[in-house]
Amino acid sequence: MESTEQTTEPTANADRLALKWFALGAVFGGIVAVGAMLVIMAARTPSAASQQADAGMALSDAKPFLPKVEVRAPNTQGNADAHVTIVEYSDFNCGFCRRFYTETLQRILDEYVKTGKARFSYKHYPFLAPSSAWKAEAAECAAEQGRFWDYHTLLFTQNIAGDDEAAVKQALTTAAGEIQLDVAAFTDCLNAGNARRRVQADAEEGQQLGVSGTPSFLINGRPLVGAQPYARFKAMIEEELAKAPATP
Repeated sequence: MESTEQTTEPTANADRLALKWFALGAVFGGIVAVGAMLVIMAARTPSAASQQADAGMALSDAKPFLPKVEVRAPNTQGNADAHVTIVEYSDFNCGFCRRFYTETLQRILDEYVKTGKARFSYKHYPFLAPSSAWKAEAAECAAEQGRFWDYHTLLFTQNIAGDDEAAVKQALTTAAGEIQLDVAAFTDCLNAGNARRRVQADAEEGQQLGVSGTPSFLINGRPLVGAQPYARFKAMIEEELAKAPATP
């Protein structure tokens, strides 16, 4: 994770420390990181402040976290009735997020999501560079065509970089064409502002929860911070599955 310490033991103490980390992050790192990101986005969207979603949450007890955390269908994989919901707050420019994508995500999808035990939802927390927000908006435009996860893969496997907004957005649009998205609709979406508002709402939601770096996760409301090894995710998921009511 960007600027966070990894933990490997699945203990109650680790959970308590993670909760404290989230709370402290809301006061310190989250204010700085997301504040900077919001300044960038607001500068491009003068009316953004009036359009921000009011998440209105404080996850001090970790549960219940739904419906406090809104899960959008195009950005979510898995059975809506699954006993475990995993939410990731991520930045497409984050090296540790790419590590999670490369080393861990598919194993979670294979063992828990495809088997109906869990669902996995992606949220945007773009704070590392201006292009973080542009990539997040592009992913939301792919989501409007039902192709969020294809574009998610593209962003974590292609090197689209730069500080020039026009050049980066052209590269993002070209990439959309490469996976057979409707390029005209994709371009219209980038210009319309709805994708930007969804990205901003995700970032504000994460900030209110105490996220201050990426990747950060909530597993049924329990925080897990950083590109942790698969075993750490597995342990927490199994703990949550064990709490599920027995089926008759």
